Amino acid sequence: MPEVVHLQLLPRPQKVMVSEGLFHIPAKGSIVLTGEARMSALPAARRLQQTASEVIRLRPPVSIGLRPATVPAFIFSYNALLTEGAYELHVNEAGITAAYGSPQGAYYAAATLKQLLVQYGRTVPYLLIQDQPDFAARGLMLDISRNKIPKLETLYRIIDLMSDLKLNQLQLYIEGAPFAYESFPQVWELETPITGEEILLLDAYCRERYIELVPNQNSFGHMEGWLTRPEFNSLAEAPDGFMLPDHMYNSDLYPDGLFMHPGTFDTEDPEVLKLLGTMYDDLLPYFTSDIFNVGCDETYEVGLGKNKALAETSGKGELYLSFLQKIQDLVKQRGKTMQFWGDIIIQYPELIPRLPKDMIAMEWGYGDTHPFEADTLKFREAGIPFYVCPGTSSWNSLTGRTDNMLANLRNAAVHGKRNGALGYLITDWGDFGHWQHLPVSYAGFVYGAALAWNVEGNLEADVAQYLNTAIFRDRSGTIGQLLLDLGNYYKLESGTLHPNDTEMSMLLRSNLENVRLSGKLSGEQLDQLEEYVGSLEARLEPLALECDDAGLVVEELNSGIHFVKHAVKLTRLKHQLAGDPPQLDAALIQEQIHDLDLLLHQYRQLWTRRNRLGGLEQSVSKLVRLRGEYAALAAKLSGAAVE
Repeated sequence: MPEVVHLQLLPRPQKVMVSEGLFHIPAKGSIVLTGEARMSALPAARRLQQTASEVIRLRPPVSIGLRPATVPAFIFSYNALLTEGAYELHVNEAGITAAYGSPQGAYYAAATLKQLLVQYGRTVPYLLIQDQPDFAARGLMLDISRNKIPKLETLYRIIDLMSDLKLNQLQLYIEGAPFAYESFPQVWELETPITGEEILLLDAYCRERYIELVPNQNSFGHMEGWLTRPEFNSLAEAPDGFMLPDHMYNSDLYPDGLFMHPGTFDTEDPEVLKLLGTMYDDLLPYFTSDIFNVGCDETYEVGLGKNKALAETSGKGELYLSFLQKIQDLVKQRGKTMQFWGDIIIQYPELIPRLPKDMIAMEWGYGDTHPFEADTLKFREAGIPFYVCPGTSSWNSLTGRTDNMLANLRNAAVHGKRNGALGYLITDWGDFGHWQHLPVSYAGFVYGAALAWNVEGNLEADVAQYLNTAIFRDRSGTIGQLLLDLGNYYKLESGTLHPNDTEMSMLLRSNLENVRLSGKLSGEQLDQLEEYVGSLEARLEPLALECDDAGLVVEELNSGIHFVKHAVKLTRLKHQLAGDPPQLDAALIQEQIHDLDLLLHQYRQLWTRRNRLGGLEQSVSKLVRLRGEYAALAAKLSGAAVE
C-alpha cells in the first residue's frame, strides 16, 4: 500500500498507509466505546462528538458497547499492547476504528480525526495510521512576567491550540509578581496578576485536555522584582546592583556599559530559603502537577558581591550547586520533582555528575546553531534526566525570526531525541516589553509541536498550510506564508550576529543619541527593508480569515509592520544625527512624533484585547522615552520649550 503523500496531517504521524476505497460516515452513526477499559475513552469520544458537530454538522451519540441495532461510525477500542499516548486508526468498510492503550492515546486519535474530517468531510479514504510520540513530555512555556499577562480567555485559546497539536505540558514563566502571592500582597497590589483561583480553573481546563499545567517560578536569578524592594534587598548577593561584564551585553546598544539591578539571591543567607519556602507554599497548592520548574538561570552576580571571598576559595560553580541542592530540598519537602535551567551548570561540566539524579535539567538555547548535541550529551553521560528547550524566536523580533526559529527548533529535536531527552519544551519569551503580538509566535508553536511528536516525519512540516487551515481558516490560503515571510525581515538587516535580537527592535530600545548601531545599516539596506515590509503590508489586504479573532489578527500584523517601519525611519534620523555636522530634517522629526503617537495608541488598544492591563506602561516605557527624545530634539531645532 502506498503512503498517503497528499494527506494533510500535523503533526505528521509515524506511519500512514492508504488503500483504495472510501468510507461515508452515516448520518445516524454512533461513536461506540468497546473493550475492558472502554470508559477511559469517553473524553476522546466527547471531543470527537464536538468536532463532528462543528465540522460535518452531525452529532453522533455515544454508545457504550456494540449492539446489533447500533450503526457504528466511529469505534474506540482498548488495546493493552499500545503504549501511553500511542494509537492506531483504521478506516475501512466497517467504519473508523481508533485503538488506544491509554486515555491520552484515544484523545490523540480524536485530534487526528479532527484533521481528517476537516479535510475530507463525511467521506474519508480507507487508511491505516500507527502513531506514538517521540518525546514523552511535549510542552509550551509562555513568559507571563515580562509585562504581558494574558487574560484567561487568551490562555484557553492557546490551550485549545496545544490540544490540537498533541502538546501535553504548559508552563507559565513567573518572575516578579504576575501571580497573586497571598503572603505578599504588597508585591502585586498595583498589578493585575493571575490569582490562585484562576490557576485552579486553568489546571482543570488543561487536565480535561491531557495537558499538565506545571508551575514555573524562578528562584535564584531574575529576582529583580523582589530584590529591588526595600524589604527584600538585603537578600541579594549585590544589593546595590552591579555592572554586567562586557562580554554579556551588546556594546552597540549600551556603549557606556550595562548596570543591572540586584537580581540574584545571596546563596549563604538562610532567610532566602525562608522566603522561597513561603513563595512556594503560596503558589504550589493550586497545581496538581508533580513537577516544579524553579528556574535558576542567568545568576550573573554569584560570587561577585557578598560572597566574593568564598567564591575565590570554593569556586562559583560550588556556590551555585550548593544553593541548587538547597532549593531541591524545599521542592522535595513539597512533594515535587524539580526542573531547573541548565545554562549555569553546563559551564562547570565537572560538577554535572554531582547533580542529584532525581532533578531534571532544562537545556535551553535559542540560536540556530546552539550546541544541543554536545550539551545534552553531558547530561546523558552523567545520568541526569533532561529536556531540550528551544524557542519561537519571537521575542525582541517585532514580527519574528523565522529561519532562526525553524533551525533552532529542528536542532533541539534531532539532538534531543538522539541523546534521550525526556521532553521538548517550546519557549516563548517576552524580553524588553513583549512587543510581539501573539500570532507572531504561532508558527513556532506549530513547528515545535510537530517535531516534538515525530522528529523525522516533521522536519519538512507544512507550517504555512496548518496556519492557513487550522488556526486562521484563511480562504485566501496566504496568511501562513505571510507570517513566515514577515518573520524573515531581519535577514535584510546589517548581517551582524545579534543573539536573540533584531536590529530594528534594538534601535527602538536605544537612546536617540546612540548612533553606533544605526551606523551598521546603509541607506540601501533601509530602502530594501522598507520595500520588503511594504510588500508584506500589501499582502494583508486579500486575507479572508474566518477564525473568531480575524479582525484582531489583521490589526496585530499591521501593528508589527508599523513597529518595523517606524524603526527604519528612526534609523534614517540617526544617520542624520551622525553627520558631521548633523543634518537634521525637522519635518522627519515631526513625522516620527506623530507616527509614534499613532503606534502607541494602537498598541495600547491591542494589548488590552488579549492581555491584562498591568504591565502595559512598563512595556511601552522605552517608546515613551523615545517620544520624549523626539520632542526634545524638535524643540532644540525650533528653539522652543520641550512639550
